[in-house]
Amino acid sequence: MIALAVVLWAVVALALAFGLYVRYVEPARIEVTRTEVRLEGLPPALDGLTIGHLSDFHCQPDDAIEWSSREAVRLVMAQAPDLIAITGDMFEVSELAGECAWQLEGLSAPLGVWAVPGNHDRAQRDPYAYLEAPPERVEELREVLGALGVTLLVNESRTVEVEGAELAVAGVDDFAYGRDDAQAALAQVDGADVALLLAHTPDMLDDPCARRADLVLCGHTHGGQIRLPRIGTPWAPVWRDRRRGSGLLRADGTLCYVTRGVASATRARFRCRPEIALLTLRAGEETEALEVPVRAADELCRHFHEEETP
Repeated sequence: MIALAVVLWAVVALALAFGLYVRYVEPARIEVTRTEVRLEGLPPALDGLTIGHLSDFHCQPDDAIEWSSREAVRLVMAQAPDLIAITGDMFEVSELAGECAWQLEGLSAPLGVWAVPGNHDRAQRDPYAYLEAPPERVEELREVLGALGVTLLVNESRTVEVEGAELAVAGVDDFAYGRDDAQAALAQVDGADVALLLAHTPDMLDDPCARRADLVLCGHTHGGQIRLPRIGTPWAPVWRDRRRGSGLLRADGTLCYVTRGVASATRARFRCRPEIALLTLRAGEETEALEVPVRAADELCRHFHEEETP
């Protein structure tokens, strides 16, 4: 009987320790990862250019989130990237943009800090008021970020010059609400030496227009948050293939990096640390990446039709 009691108390202690670890320890262990992305025909001026890729801050009045946001800003600035890209979910809901903007203060890079909206940036506290934030909320988000030196791209692009070479940075609105328009975002990138596309979710890879980008950067998945040995993540908010959850991918020839993000709404993580991705562009044969499938055009159209049907 004593032995059984010891075993039961040991199980309880282990369960408690595991719960504390996934809730408080691992979410605070932000990892800086480094990946070389080789592109054929990359001009010498862009060879070695570094991108600090951030996503999913979920800024809100919460001590743990405030800490992770400030720590992520500190860590990425310590890497001194040439460009910083933020792929959405900067705020937990759209109304918090003004109140919590201070959590993102201090981001800067020689080639700019660029961002796109995520589904949380488009959401509201009252989900029954609107399915998404009204236009004035999006413009408020643009103004709040602009005051921090962050340029919000909403189905549009900008071009920056680097020693005679042109780098196009394009960004799409949120895919989940059907506001994305990759065709418009990439309409002006054909003359650029490299086209970078920022999108919140890797499901943007299903859009054939995304093929015009040399590199797509995404977040949204949090890496799946829970990764089990030999199984991987049981679930990630992506279409069908959980391998879209994180890392360097290739979909129908298009390279994409999906970051595990800085935070998450639930904040439970196991073997899936928060991430700041430092990507370095290099000239050469294209980088090896995990091949993932894309939806065929007819399947994609059917998916949207089903979503719009009551």
